[in-house]
Amino acid sequence: MARIVGFLILAISAQAMAKFDVDPHQCPVIFDNFPYCMDFLIGSNDWPSSQCCQRVYDFNALAKHGMGPRAICECIEIITRTIPMKLRADRISDLPVRCNTYLSFPISEYMDCNSIY
Repeated sequence: MARIVGFLILAISAQAMAKFDVDPHQCPVIFDNFPYCMDFLIGSNDWPSSQCCQRVYDFNALAKHGMGPRAICECIEIITRTIPMKLRADRISDLPVRCNTYLSFPISEYMDCNSIY
């Protein structure tokens, strides 16, 4: 499922990136890795997979030492606005807890990436 979702995200998101202030060369790393968390975020699985949690750790590292938290937030926002599946708000907020980490960027149903610097 992760590959199919990843392909859908790439196909749809290229158009959506024009509406955000994110460098289009930055998002593919997020688009390629975010789908590992989709089964948990849409409610198909009760717990995120180890691959999902590893991606959450990787995203934190990118937020601190790479792309920055705002760019990651905007890439995730593009995903959530373009995929056909509805993410469960409770799962979004549970993701860092269930992966035993914290997020250095916001991820919620109503996140505002413009407030991040």
